[in-house]
Amino acid sequence: MSGHLRYWQHIVNKIPKLLFLLVVLYALSENRDAVFGRQEREVVAPEAPTRFDSTLVARFFEHPVALTTDDSVMYEVRTAEEPHALSGYLIAGRQEHNTTRGFGGPVSVVIFLDREMIIRGVRMLPNNETPRFVRRLAEARFLEQWNGRHLYDRIPDVDALSGATHTSQAVIADVNKTLAALLRREPKNRSWDFVTNYLGEFAVLFVTIMSLACFLSPETTRKIRIPLLVLSVAVLGIWQGAFVSLSLLYNWLLFDASSIARFGTLAVVLTAVLIPLFTNRDFYCAYLCPFGAAQELVGKLWPGKRPIPKPVLKGARWGRRLLLAAIVGLLILRPRFELADIEPFTAFLIRAAATSSIVLAGIGLGASLFFHRPWCRVVCPTGELLAILRRRLRYPKLRERRRDDESADRTV
Repeated sequence: MSGHLRYWQHIVNKIPKLLFLLVVLYALSENRDAVFGRQEREVVAPEAPTRFDSTLVARFFEHPVALTTDDSVMYEVRTAEEPHALSGYLIAGRQEHNTTRGFGGPVSVVIFLDREMIIRGVRMLPNNETPRFVRRLAEARFLEQWNGRHLYDRIPDVDALSGATHTSQAVIADVNKTLAALLRREPKNRSWDFVTNYLGEFAVLFVTIMSLACFLSPETTRKIRIPLLVLSVAVLGIWQGAFVSLSLLYNWLLFDASSIARFGTLAVVLTAVLIPLFTNRDFYCAYLCPFGAAQELVGKLWPGKRPIPKPVLKGARWGRRLLLAAIVGLLILRPRFELADIEPFTAFLIRAAATSSIVLAGIGLGASLFFHRPWCRVVCPTGELLAILRRRLRYPKLRERRRDDESADRTV
């Protein structure tokens, strides 16, 4: 059989998986309102005001409120029982100034002021950011950095928060743009944040391209294997957090991919999914995963590693499948379960990582001193998901029929 014919048979073999993925995506899209509550998805004009729930205002001012406004941007907040008693002001901004995207989607804010127009609080509106990143902002009291400043004061310089970089950058941008638009000023030029953000994405893209080179020509790129492992840990893991995980894929499938500014992470996800789907070869786990790279680097510190026993590997194959199925069942029962807590990948973002993630990462790296990539080969449910895309579908009846036809040909 010619090579071209085998390749096209290989592509045809993948069609059922592609159709299955499309059905899953369609089902998630059609049913996410029922599972997660109604999501606001209608097209909103950029000049429309940011929408918010008045109960958020009532909680902040600690009494029932009545809101009045002339321009749907700056609201007067009054006591519901005494409409003439002014409690303060609320700035919500418009869609074009108040929907900067974070890691998981648009992040809108509202700004509260007292009667003297002193900023007393900034609050984030409901969003699809990773809850742990939002909690990181709360623990660092990040949203309090604007408090105590008069509305007409110079907008302060606020730096992004490590451990929740993209979320905090979105909050900073929306506060700056909302205040600047209200006061008819030019928004502060956060050129350094812009440069570092895009520099990081280009660094992720560079590591991805170098990994592709190693994947396509492993023999000629053998000398850059260790430097590439170091880059994967440093850039994809510690600096950018651009790793493929069940948590990331789940959030992207439900709430759409992040903005185009995350083009590096998008490239990582696309190559991780498409290359095994069309080549039957493992790419992400073997060449790009920062936690896999960290295990391999740690393993080089101890030369006396032992091979993982074959019975363990055989049992682990079914164990990973059962674990993946259990996670799917868990998400059906608890759709908002934080998957990042049961994966070791967020340990790279140490300030925002759950204790369970750090423990899993420590166990995986410790075991790497004695075995080659133990987490990847024995436990990782993300790797099992990618392996499903890599494996060819098997049709027993067709194989038996082909063997019968070949036997008949030999007999003739």
